[in-house]
Amino acid sequence: MRGRGRGRRGGRGRGRSASGGRGRSGGRRGRGGRRGGAHSAPPRGTDSDAKDVAETEQKELDVEKNVKDFFVGNVSIEQHYKGQEQNRDRYAACMAVLEDSGVEIAQNARVRGLAAAWARHDHDLAGALLKNRKSFGMVEVLKALNLLDAGRQIRVLEKKMKRLQLSSGKVLPHTLGKLKSKIDNLNAIKPPFGSASGAVCKHVRNWVRTLTKEELEFYALHFPTGGWKKLADICHINPKKDFPNLEWFLPFCYGESAPEDHLVSRCRTLTQENINGLIKEFPIPYAHAKDHKTHLTEESKACIASYEKKLDTILWYYEDLMCEAADKVIMERIGKGEEIMLPCGKFLDRLLLMKIRRENINDRHYHYGVVQDVVTQRVVDESKAPFYKDLLPMAQKRINDISLTLESPIVIMGDASGSMEIAIKTSTIIAGILTAITSAELVFFNTMTRSPLFLPKTVEEVLQLAVDTTAGGGTTPAASLYPYFKDKKIIKTFIVVTDEEENGTIQHEEMESDKKTTYTYNFCQLYKRYHEEVYPAKLVFVSFLRNQHSEGTMVTLLKNEGFKPLQFKFEGNRPDLTKLDKLFGLLSAEHTSFEDELKQMEAEIKLKGLTQKFEEIASLRKD
Repeated sequence: MRGRGRGRRGGRGRGRSASGGRGRSGGRRGRGGRRGGAHSAPPRGTDSDAKDVAETEQKELDVEKNVKDFFVGNVSIEQHYKGQEQNRDRYAACMAVLEDSGVEIAQNARVRGLAAAWARHDHDLAGALLKNRKSFGMVEVLKALNLLDAGRQIRVLEKKMKRLQLSSGKVLPHTLGKLKSKIDNLNAIKPPFGSASGAVCKHVRNWVRTLTKEELEFYALHFPTGGWKKLADICHINPKKDFPNLEWFLPFCYGESAPEDHLVSRCRTLTQENINGLIKEFPIPYAHAKDHKTHLTEESKACIASYEKKLDTILWYYEDLMCEAADKVIMERIGKGEEIMLPCGKFLDRLLLMKIRRENINDRHYHYGVVQDVVTQRVVDESKAPFYKDLLPMAQKRINDISLTLESPIVIMGDASGSMEIAIKTSTIIAGILTAITSAELVFFNTMTRSPLFLPKTVEEVLQLAVDTTAGGGTTPAASLYPYFKDKKIIKTFIVVTDEEENGTIQHEEMESDKKTTYTYNFCQLYKRYHEEVYPAKLVFVSFLRNQHSEGTMVTLLKNEGFKPLQFKFEGNRPDLTKLDKLFGLLSAEHTSFEDELKQMEAEIKLKGLTQKFEEIASLRKD
């Protein structure tokens, strides 16, 4: 808690770690790098859906006042229903603007929004949502259907249970318990309105008919078939009439073989013995070949680099495919002007990987004792990733195109404590890129605060800062805030990049009645004084957490004091720069310009109609 008698005179502060100021937090280990994509993960069971429903936020939402909350939190289907009824056009406009800004729409929001549209018999809205193939695929459609079909499934299970209870034979308690558990889970997700009616099923069948041959082949290659069987069972899908672009698809889902000469059939017979031979005959997608990556020859890696449709795929999996032969193919494709459309975060991650390899940099960035960042002159092996320098201007252009209008002055605080050992490069890149984009001040903290080696202004400088910044010591974020409090310097936005494992405090001395008094503050306590005495600065946390479902210690303390920091979470053990674009989107959506974009989108929907406007959006996204 804050001390008494706030003085107005300058004080002095020093960091003091509760754990002695040195050492690292409990050794976390892990690697990042999961690929995102246009198709969602395979569907989970009803029990998982029931858990999601149990965790929904029970608060009143108003489409006119807080429409974003429908899409970034855990909101019930009833709330989505009411939101659409209140102002459907604004609801749809918000989803479109958020996605165009790069904000990740929570899957539960997509599923419940679609189910609510069907329950309202609003097939225009449902159809508009389904035009967004990236956000609405088979998984989302099936989950939405399961919500509406829960009542029917409950009735079926209850009849089955009653038959078993009335049967003359012995019924195991485990059997009845399992049925009851299924019924309970279905009751948990069952909405108070709507059903998987004939009209809804017809709408789903019409959507299925729009799936292209390539999309269906993708599902056949990469997804379990169980979801399609469930969809076919609920909607009575016809294998030929409803799959005109790939008539063997539904029989394949039910166990029949794909055509013998088809890529799907070949991919299901891949082994470490035949992988290199098949790659010579068929363009096996690397997503399938990577299970046997340790058995790939250089010739096979070069083949993959040649036939993969997108250079993005090769760069995404570069650590698996890198070799002299593949590098040569990549050089040729870049030389021909092939465009790279990797998300900015993943692009930077790939460049960092190449820089580390070219300069033979030790991946360990934890240091005992006094931590000191040093710009190291390293010998570069130009034979490794020889196209690295060609990629730098491409990445720079992508970064230059990003516009974040945050309230300035802005200070970015990067956590360089020992507990950030795994994530130090990722966090430094995030801090560095935000600094370059927003022209912010940049400081790092461990037990004390320290300035960076240099203020990065380009992608190349951000990458250099990432490899030269070291992690070590305790975690005292208040140490970086203290100079701004002591000097009464107005900062309007603080962005804190940290794992929130705060274990240190600062001391602040004030003169009271001609007597020197010392106060001890953690970050929350010091921010409270800064907020009251200097400026009510906006707080943004980029949090690297062990459990992404938690808020983190520092954010929790701040919320308990009544503050509302904006938070974006990364997985601490597997920091993934792919999510950087979503962070940019979240920050963009916080600015007043977002409301202007939202009003413009809503006006266009009213003018052109929901269907036409969403067709235009889908066409632009496809291009």
